[in-house]
Amino acid sequence: MIFNKKEAPNDTNYTSHNNTLMLKMVTSYSIFLLIILVLFIFLYRSTINNARDSYDQQNETTLISNAELFESDLNIMEVYCRQLLQNDTFRKVMNYHNTYYPFTEMGNELQNSLATNVYAEALLPLKESFVYFPETDYVLNPTYFISAKRFYNWIQKYSSTEKELWHSYMTEPEYKNRFLPMDQFMPNYSEKYYMYIIDLNDLYYMDANAKVCFIFEQDKMADLFDCVQMDGDNFLVVTAEDDSTVLTINTPDSISAEMLDSLDFNKGYAQIRLNGQTFTLGKYTSDNTNYSYYFSFPPYKATGGLGGTQLFFILLAMSALVIGGSLVYYFSRRNVQPIIELGQELQTAVEVQKNLQEVVDSQRPIICTSYVRQLLSGTATSEDEVAYMENYLGITASSYYNVLYIVYYNNFGDNVENALPGGVESVEELEKIIESALENFFGTPLFYFSPSDRTYSVLLHCSEEEGKDLILKINNCILRLHDYLLDTYDIWLFAGIGRNTDSLMNVWECYQQASEAVSYTTKNYIFFPYEFIKKDSNVFYYPPEISTKLIHFISTGNTPQVLEMFNLIHQENIEERTLPVNLLKYLLSDIRNTLLKARFELPQDADPEAVKVLDERFNEHLTFKLCEDLALSLCNLFGNKEDDNTLSSTIEKYIKDNYKDPSLGLNKISDEFQISESYFSHMFKEKTGVNFSTYLENIRMTEAARLIQETDISLNELYIAVGYNNSNTFRRAFKKVYGVTPSAMREK
Repeated sequence: MIFNKKEAPNDTNYTSHNNTLMLKMVTSYSIFLLIILVLFIFLYRSTINNARDSYDQQNETTLISNAELFESDLNIMEVYCRQLLQNDTFRKVMNYHNTYYPFTEMGNELQNSLATNVYAEALLPLKESFVYFPETDYVLNPTYFISAKRFYNWIQKYSSTEKELWHSYMTEPEYKNRFLPMDQFMPNYSEKYYMYIIDLNDLYYMDANAKVCFIFEQDKMADLFDCVQMDGDNFLVVTAEDDSTVLTINTPDSISAEMLDSLDFNKGYAQIRLNGQTFTLGKYTSDNTNYSYYFSFPPYKATGGLGGTQLFFILLAMSALVIGGSLVYYFSRRNVQPIIELGQELQTAVEVQKNLQEVVDSQRPIICTSYVRQLLSGTATSEDEVAYMENYLGITASSYYNVLYIVYYNNFGDNVENALPGGVESVEELEKIIESALENFFGTPLFYFSPSDRTYSVLLHCSEEEGKDLILKINNCILRLHDYLLDTYDIWLFAGIGRNTDSLMNVWECYQQASEAVSYTTKNYIFFPYEFIKKDSNVFYYPPEISTKLIHFISTGNTPQVLEMFNLIHQENIEERTLPVNLLKYLLSDIRNTLLKARFELPQDADPEAVKVLDERFNEHLTFKLCEDLALSLCNLFGNKEDDNTLSSTIEKYIKDNYKDPSLGLNKISDEFQISESYFSHMFKEKTGVNFSTYLENIRMTEAARLIQETDISLNELYIAVGYNNSNTFRRAFKKVYGVTPSAMREK
């Protein structure tokens, strides 16, 4: 009895301790559950309350983007007009007051010259364009140079009565710089076309008595504005600063610029009612042109039935609370006993993670160098891969990128290539000196690689504000670095830098520019920016590296990079050099030869009909636009090959043959098959439907279950046999897949 009396308090204390632990665990789980429920309710209500603002903001953002694209097209037209005024023959024809010799001969010469200028046609959604000379009443086009009467009667095939109205539109100032519906004076055009007139006298310091007329398809103009559909109820109005109407799309007749200007947009939008229908209007005023853009969009209606949704959500939350409370009590009781064991396992996991992180950190410099090499050489295959590299390098907040190409020599003027500076015993030591100096002067982390002996290519990145004077800052750093190396080690340093780019995908262009710029350095100019290179119009730009990269991008089906290549070629040769016609023909011929090389590398299973059409297009009249179209067609044909499927199947077989290897992971497979980790991960999941880690785990767990059921292998050897180097990690993975421990499965 005494024994029992002494034992009773001990049992009570033990039970009290368990109850206390149970209460703490239940309380912890419950608080967490309540926080989640409250958070979900708050987020739901906030989402509903902010939906309208988000909707309006989205529409406004879309309009701003469309307006910028529209004004870019206006600028392209102005640039085209200014190019015309730079032509000596054009100015002579423009200033003629009669049509006597040699007026027509110069006009025909000018017509042939315009036929080679595809600038506007390539960049704008034009049907056609022409120039009108009021002094001589002549019309100029790449295909004709005739009088306005013949142009209107023969080419447009309209009566003389309509010509007077057309002539007033071409000459009177109130019609310039407006998108005029052509059905008003050219019935055959119907409502499908706009006419936009630019008076050259507004663009030049001298008298320029000529008008340039651009004709646009209305459907293609509407395509510039995502917020407007030609067959929809919404509309768009663009007005100038003087309340004149510049452009209308689907606009009701009852709407005027004065009415729109009188509306109140203090809330960010305004509402009007027309013909029994309510329209919500947004407004954007451009800082560049002072144009005002008014656009309509459907009223926000997402709040219908909100009360029922809220009631349903509350009932759902209460049900979740009851069920969650029951689950909290159940799992709390279940987890009290193994909590100490769990703590031990967590400690082990922390140690493993720490060791793994140390290994990853030790490999990071090598990985960073490899990524920089891929970016600068242009071998990155996709935007996703570049985004992964950008995130890994930690430069996601950058707005501009550039490349610095550095060459160094010791004992400047000495022909002994292997000579080392005083005090330096090896080439490896010299490289460490240079790399240490680069990091000291440019800061860390510094991303670079060495493309060849005595050269370094440095990836630069900066914010938008820093990008304005980046070249000046780099120049100062290079000068200080050069003085340090020359004074300390008798090493001469030379450097070139490319143009800034806002896309990491296109940083290879900066690399090419920087490597070219360093060739212009001298003893007196140790730093040379690419933009300072004087472009020779007697030589076109198409180095072998560009041809090689173009073939590479086409063969990999990389359409965005192919387009970027053609933008670069166009900028270097047409915008900056203004090549004469004969050199332009040579350039196009070289591009065509490059495309022919890519054509003969097409896979044998390529679509024969598409290849036949492509071969026929190679025989068409050679233009820059044709070359670009041929490249895109080739890109599409290469993009249809089945290489990814074959590679995925090969990798699957490799995993099945090597699953027992504990080191088998993304890094090892990427090295084995010479592909990036990001590309492999994306490609593998796209082809198999699961990510790599899940696929490998399923194979290992299937084999583990087979060994348990069919063999007498010990559990202490089991985890090693299926590719794990830690028994705790194996047990957790096994229980997650099968719901029981390995020992429990064997007992069954």
